[in-house]
Amino acid sequence: MFHMISRRSALSWLGLSAAGAGALNAFSAFAKTRPANGKRVISLESFCVTDTSQVTHLRSYIADALLPCMEQLRNSPKMCLEAIVAPHTPQTLLLSVYPGFNEMLEERARIASDPRVSRARKEIETSQVLADVRSQVLVASEESVRLPAESAFAKSGLFEVRTWHAPAWREGPPPEVSSVLTRIGIHPIVGGATAAGEHLPRFTYVVPFDSLAARQQAWDRLDGDTQWTEMQRESITRYGTGVRTTAKAIYELAPYSPSA
Repeated sequence: MFHMISRRSALSWLGLSAAGAGALNAFSAFAKTRPANGKRVISLESFCVTDTSQVTHLRSYIADALLPCMEQLRNSPKMCLEAIVAPHTPQTLLLSVYPGFNEMLEERARIASDPRVSRARKEIETSQVLADVRSQVLVASEESVRLPAESAFAKSGLFEVRTWHAPAWREGPPPEVSSVLTRIGIHPIVGGATAAGEHLPRFTYVVPFDSLAARQQAWDRLDGDTQWTEMQRESITRYGTGVRTTAKAIYELAPYSPSA
């Protein structure tokens, strides 16, 4: 079973708020539970910038303070994406991988107390760079996380983050889903699912594409796929609805990303 925690706040454990341990407490119950063997914890942090004039300030914060601190604490897969099409732009997404909740929380606490990050955070707050910070934490199977730093996926032109509400996938996506996606040319580098919240069960994927045209063609192939259509029909018959997209955004790899 996958787990995901979703929260919209200025996260003190990322060094972006003086709110203390409030955000840490949101994860405390999960920190006691280590993912099963072969699982990974995935953190997705969305930094929503107030306007385009502030983008350089956020880039400096992430590239010169946050990422160096994270690299010093733990050498783990991570990447930074900048939004092209999203409900809020400008926006930067930081994706990082951890072996468990405890490791994630420990790193976030140490980031929040790092002097260099603290100084950069004060500059960000004083300049009112951020309109919002949104966080998702997922647990994904090892095979659904394909994010080594040297990955060929990093050369992709675009990355889509798409969330599906899938009532029929209560025990996780069936094997047929992976087969269908592979056959039509959709190859997620990250996949995870929520255990609490609205629109359950809910699954989030990060998918690389060569171009906007290639992206559209791939989703069109999915909509026209016979096996996918039959899975949708069965879900509608049993649950009243098929797989439904509840959120999506398109990004490009940031020039300062560790995977760039």
